[in-house]
Amino acid sequence: MRRYFINGLLILLPGVITVYVLVFSLVTIDGILGNVIAKLVGYHIPGAGSILTILLILATGIVTTNVIGRKIFQWAERAFLKIPILNTIYQGVEQIVKAFSNSTDVQKFQRVVLVQYPQTGLYVIGFVTNENIPEFNTVLKVETTTVFIPTTPNPTSGVCVVVETKDCIPLDVSVEDAFKTIISAGIVSPNRKNSPPQ
Repeated sequence: MRRYFINGLLILLPGVITVYVLVFSLVTIDGILGNVIAKLVGYHIPGAGSILTILLILATGIVTTNVIGRKIFQWAERAFLKIPILNTIYQGVEQIVKAFSNSTDVQKFQRVVLVQYPQTGLYVIGFVTNENIPEFNTVLKVETTTVFIPTTPNPTSGVCVVVETKDCIPLDVSVEDAFKTIISAGIVSPNRKNSPPQ
């Protein structure tokens, strides 16, 4: 019975968590704009906040694809960046979004490596983001590499470390497979690039 229960739990858990996150997100979004709509019309309309959010996102995408809309957005962004504290948060979130999107403005992860962190003898999966930065090489007097080390199970957060290039152990795995391994806390093993999936 114990084995059956664990098997059933492992099968149902991904679906249950997915549905929970979806419902939680929709309820949160609906609660924010739904209250605004309720004040305007005088009563609460279930789902109105979520629909309005989707329409707002679509409208933003449509408007910012043309020259005039893009100029308006850039002007608003410059004004927002002049606000202390908020500008720091905004720029940090913007860089994270660009790093995990298809944008070419931020250099993507180049390859997967193993580095010893946070101490010697402990190895973590990292992604090379830059190499041979003159400022680091000059100060440390060695050839350096910057590596992003994501956290489990949320790989959008992590730390960026500067290590000696010789201490980066290259892995013959794709960035996507490495992310799967990190998100699953090591349960999903990455496949070698040059070998067929098992």
